[in-house]
Amino acid sequence: MRKFLLLAFRNVFRNRRRTVMTLAVVAGGVAGLVLVGGFFSFMFQGLRESTIRNGLGHLQIYTADYFRRDETHALDNGLDDYQRLASMAAGAEHVRGVTARIEFYGMVSNGMKSSVFMGTAVDPVKEKTMGFEPRISSGRYLDGRETQGNQALLGVGLARSMNVKPGDSLTVMTVTSDGALNGIDIDVTGIVTTGFKEMDDRLLTLTLPAAQRVLQSGRVTKLVVGLDDTANTDAVYAAILPRLTGWRQELAIRKWIDLATYYKQVRLMMSGIFVFLGAIVFFMVVMSSANTLMMAMFERTREIGTMLAMGTPRSWLVGLFLVEAVITGVLAANLGVWTGTGIGALLNRSGIVLPPPPGNTVGMPLRVVHDPALMAGAGVLVVITLAVASLMPAIRASRLRIVEALGHV
Repeated sequence: MRKFLLLAFRNVFRNRRRTVMTLAVVAGGVAGLVLVGGFFSFMFQGLRESTIRNGLGHLQIYTADYFRRDETHALDNGLDDYQRLASMAAGAEHVRGVTARIEFYGMVSNGMKSSVFMGTAVDPVKEKTMGFEPRISSGRYLDGRETQGNQALLGVGLARSMNVKPGDSLTVMTVTSDGALNGIDIDVTGIVTTGFKEMDDRLLTLTLPAAQRVLQSGRVTKLVVGLDDTANTDAVYAAILPRLTGWRQELAIRKWIDLATYYKQVRLMMSGIFVFLGAIVFFMVVMSSANTLMMAMFERTREIGTMLAMGTPRSWLVGLFLVEAVITGVLAANLGVWTGTGIGALLNRSGIVLPPPPGNTVGMPLRVVHDPALMAGAGVLVVITLAVASLMPAIRASRLRIVEALGHV
C-alpha cells in the first residue's frame, strides 16, 4: 500500500508545470468559495443579530387570537396580566430580560401637515437592559420616567417629513380600544434609524404608559424575550412553552426565525447564489482536472501497457488514477483554504465599507467569517469532484489493449 501511494504521489508531480497549473485553478475555486461563503456567513450573522436587536427579540409571546383573527379595535387580541406572564418567562434559564410592547397605528401632525405612522410602545429601561436600544441619529433615547411627559422617537424619514428635530412637539391621533378617536401631544426626544427606508418613513416610538393612555387600555400586544445568546433560542422555547398552559387567555409563543420574514428571504436568495457559484466551481474543476488526467493517460499509454503486460490488475490502474486525483484534490483544497483565509484576513483589516444594500440607508462593512465547516465543505467538494473527474480517464486507461498500448507512439 505504501508503494502504491508513493507511486501515485510521484505520478502527480511527474509533469510539475501542468500539476502546478491544475492546483492553481482548483485552489482558486476553493479560495473563491471560502471568501464568498465567509462573506455570506458574515451577512447572515449580522442580519440575524440586527434583526433581533431592532426589537424582534429571540422569542415573542402573544395571545393565540393574535394569529387567528384581526382586531376590531386596538388591543382586542392583547395580553392581560402581562406583568405576571413576564415574570414567569424571566425565570427561565438564559433569559436576559422580558419587555412588553404595544403595536398601533394612527396619524401624526405638526399643525400644518399630517402623516401616517406605525407606532411601537416600549419600556425604555428594559429595552436598554436587553440591548434593544435603536441607532440614534440625533437627540437621545427615551427616559422612561413618568415625570418626563409623553416622550417619543421618530424615524429619520418621518422626522424629515414632519420637519421636526429633537425638542419639538407633535400631536398623535389614534383609535382607542373602545373605537373612539383620541390624541395626545408628544415631545420628540430623538431621531432614530433602523437602516430600512420604509420603516424610517413611518416609525414612531412612545413609552408604554403614554401609549396605554392614548389607547385607553391596560393591555399590551406582546411580550418580547431577549436571551444571552441566540444559540439558546430552542432550549428556552422548550422551557417556556409548557408554562403557557393554564392561563386565563390562550397563549402562543414564536421564535425569532418564525417572525423574521425578511431575514429568511435574504438567506434563501444568498444561499441560491452560493449554490450557483459552487456549481460553476464544480464545472471548472471537472473540466480542468479531466483534461489534465486525460493528457496524463495519453502520455503514459506505453507505461500502462507495460504494467498490464506484467500482470497488473485493471482495477489497480483505476485505483491508481483515483488516488492521484485525490492527492491533487487534497493539495488543492489545502492551498485554496489557506489562500482564502489569508485574503479574508486582509479584507477584514482593510476597513472597506460596501454601499447600502437595497432598501437600506447604512453601508455594510466588508468582512469574511472564517467558518471551519465551510472550509471543510469546500475542500471535500473539490476532492470528490476531482475523484469523479478522474473516473473517465481511469476507466479508459484500464480498458486499453496491451498490444496497442505497447505500440503507442
